[in-house]
Amino acid sequence: MGNETVGTAANVTNAMLDLKAHGLIADARASVIGAFTYFNSAGVTSAYRAHFGRYAQIAESVIVGAPEHPLDWFSTHPIAFTRPAYMPNLYQLPDFARMAPDAQPGPSYVDTVPSDTIIEHEAYLCAGVIVRRGVTVGAGAVVGAGSVVTKDVPPYAIVAGSPARVIRMRFSDAIIARFLKLQWWRYDLAPFKNQIDFRAVEAALDFLEARAADGQLQPLIPDSYCVTRSADNFAIKKLPQPLFFHHPLPPPPHGHERPNLSKAAAPRSGLHAGLG
Repeated sequence: MGNETVGTAANVTNAMLDLKAHGLIADARASVIGAFTYFNSAGVTSAYRAHFGRYAQIAESVIVGAPEHPLDWFSTHPIAFTRPAYMPNLYQLPDFARMAPDAQPGPSYVDTVPSDTIIEHEAYLCAGVIVRRGVTVGAGAVVGAGSVVTKDVPPYAIVAGSPARVIRMRFSDAIIARFLKLQWWRYDLAPFKNQIDFRAVEAALDFLEARAADGQLQPLIPDSYCVTRSADNFAIKKLPQPLFFHHPLPPPPHGHERPNLSKAAAPRSGLHAGLG
């Protein structure tokens, strides 16, 4: 995908996104898709309130930020905690609507737990990955196939397992620090594509850092759209500016520090779990 899209990602099938406007229309599955992020069309990816940066790579059958259910309530079923705004289809069933909570002021259970999941720029989620709601997968990180990510992943880490643990870092601390300072994904690299050997990491960094220092790197400003579904069609509205200048991702939560590789990834505290 060469464009940037803001909206609601339900099921991502054959790269067709069912989207609504993030920040413009309230929706439990509002998502942002950065430029050149792509989804493998061989399977179905589900994303809920997920913020994908630029150049992210999402393999088939990935689940990102699925809703969670309370484990310490009387029942884990939505009949105990949902609202009409979150499950409108179920509320069309008279018996469900009669028993389920009515629309009411004040926060619901959904409003009290983490809701946004962040997949930062150039992160790579391999096939069958599950990323728990509220987690951040750092820039340039790689999540191995079949992994279950229950806590934040540092930038440029390679993690795998259930729960996912850091196997190793892609690069040295010094190189990672240079990547995070440069933020190459913000720039239009097309004028230099024949001058960069991406196999040579330090040489490529040297080249782009020099171009940034002398002002030759220009911002990547792709066309950006809000895509909404209406009946069986998709409505597309062009946005006035690219997402990652107007809606930038937060800074990496881990700085440039190497994580403790001996420490196992621990689930977040609190009793809530589930995949929808």
